[in-house]
Amino acid sequence: MDNSLVSTVDVLDSSESAIFDPTILPVSGAVQTIKDKNGAVSNISLTPLFNPRTRVSNGSYTINAWGIGWNVTYYINISSNKITSANNLDYIIAMPVNSATVTVDSSKQATARFSFSTPIYNILSWTGWVRATINSSNNIVITTN
Repeated sequence: MDNSLVSTVDVLDSSESAIFDPTILPVSGAVQTIKDKNGAVSNISLTPLFNPRTRVSNGSYTINAWGIGWNVTYYINISSNKITSANNLDYIIAMPVNSATVTVDSSKQATARFSFSTPIYNILSWTGWVRATINSSNNIVITTN
């Protein structure tokens, strides 16, 4: 993502999610920097892919999340404040990924999931994700794990 095009940057200390209000989202998108409970810093951006003069409850958005050693991008489509599709998952992760998917989990949630395991005997395995949720205020909340 070309950060020179981003017009808004918010730093949220000790927060594990970024909250974007689509009604005030700049045409060029917005970025928030969050810190999880372990102190890891992530950047999350949301960019509209539609004419901002159209209804906010409908449209497409690019979700981009990144930190040290990883970058994840995907698109969501929204109609009547419901996520109708999630697609075009693209990622760079500095460790072996067993599988990667992006799915619509419900009408209010879409998730890009990545499964990982240790390279020696697959002793440890875990799933990481970048999740977009439409909350009760119709804001788009993006969380990472």
